[in-house]
Amino acid sequence: MSTDQATHVGAGSADARHLELDPRPAEVLAIGSQLAYGSVGLNAALPVYEASGLRCAAVPTTILSVLPHYPSMHRADLPADWLWEVLHDLDRSGALDQLRAISVGYLALREHAAVVAEWCSSRTGSAVDAPFVLDPTLGDVGVGFYNDPNVAPALRRWLLPMATGLTLNLFELALLTDRPLSSLTRLKDVTAAAQCLMTHKTQWIVVTGLRSTTLSVGGSSLGRIGELVLTHDTVQILSRTVAPATPAGVGDTFTASLISRLLAGDDLLPAVDAAAGHTALQICRKERFT
Repeated sequence: MSTDQATHVGAGSADARHLELDPRPAEVLAIGSQLAYGSVGLNAALPVYEASGLRCAAVPTTILSVLPHYPSMHRADLPADWLWEVLHDLDRSGALDQLRAISVGYLALREHAAVVAEWCSSRTGSAVDAPFVLDPTLGDVGVGFYNDPNVAPALRRWLLPMATGLTLNLFELALLTDRPLSSLTRLKDVTAAAQCLMTHKTQWIVVTGLRSTTLSVGGSSLGRIGELVLTHDTVQILSRTVAPATPAGVGDTFTASLISRLLAGDDLLPAVDAAAGHTALQICRKERFT
């Protein structure tokens, strides 16, 4: 977009906030994928934030027509310079004046990670001033990569050092710690791998989707699924009955719900438990539609 195109509509306007149906500044900035039809990425997260009463600014890194599983799908990855300009537009508009959390999910290009890190630094002078939750949406067990494998090292370099919290599955944990997925079958190995991702900035890590064999620590966990919740001082496990299906978008729903609960004032463990319960409820709701 040329300068003339970018400034024409707003030329002479000191404050366009009066034109907004909802003029509240955003409390959450969510960066991720967007679909014309589907319930993953930003499509899955935005209803959660809205239901929690949180105003959210949503910035896509890629736009898809539908999920890649359909017979026909088209996508457009947004360029890194577009992402940079959009983030600065939001800052200049005042939309982020009351920002309380930043959530980063699917990044289509490795350059996106550098843009997010540099933008955060440019707006604060150093580290990000709002809690920064990284949901490294790279792939999953049984599915493989969702995106370019080169995104993983970019996340390690640019975004892991600044993350306040991480939500990730076993596939993503293996990638970010450079471990074989086959080595993460025991709880102690998952814990050790997650601890390797802790930095001075990190306050917590949640490893999701742990199945029965991984959860087992002496008692029966058959038919259970759960989360490893790690802080600098504690290691805790939460679990529940396995839901009847695993649709796409559950990770995005979980992360948005977790952030919503934390912003509502919940402590970490109750927030994780509530987010997992909400996600399970949405899966059961999905079953009622089919």
